[in-house]
Amino acid sequence: MNAKRDYWIIVPILLVLMNMFLVATNRYDVIDTFIYDHILRTNWLTSILLVITRFGSTAVIVGLCVLFLIFYKNKKQLLDLYGAIILSTIINNVLKVIFRRPRPALMTILNLAYEKSYSFPSGHAMATMTFYGFLIYMLYKSKVQKSWKVMGITLLSLLILLVGFSRIYVGVHYFSDVFTGFLCSIIILFFYSKALKKLHKEV
Repeated sequence: MNAKRDYWIIVPILLVLMNMFLVATNRYDVIDTFIYDHILRTNWLTSILLVITRFGSTAVIVGLCVLFLIFYKNKKQLLDLYGAIILSTIINNVLKVIFRRPRPALMTILNLAYEKSYSFPSGHAMATMTFYGFLIYMLYKSKVQKSWKVMGITLLSLLILLVGFSRIYVGVHYFSDVFTGFLCSIIILFFYSKALKKLHKEV
């Protein structure tokens, strides 16, 4: 982190530490409950978000990884992508075991989706931010026309946010789970991309 432009990463790091403290001491309940109480659920929106939430699932992401492996020519970039996903998954599972936060009671009330693992941080949020976030990074670094870059980055960013919202909407996560999951993956992507740049220069 020698460049001044890299100092922004301090913000998500501090936010993650703060969120972890608030969750560990049960001080996030007011915010989480407030957001739950103000989500308007409708049949048509439920149908849409139940589809969108699957874009953060293991099955879909693994399926997309397989498709990339078949059709994407730059296998070196794919290895970098897969490495980011594996790292994110390991960190997510470790944090879940450390905090052991139960799923929201709303999960059984709404009965829209069911998850067995712990709630904090959201695995879907971390997987989505890591996978689609790395695709954004790949797209940004590519030689694709600028207009296509802007469109692709915008759509991927929107997908990330929608998947995160969908996890709260269907009742399997608190806002704090999703928010912290996003922040964790942003930190992972930052340091992972730095490591890749150094590694590729040395090779």
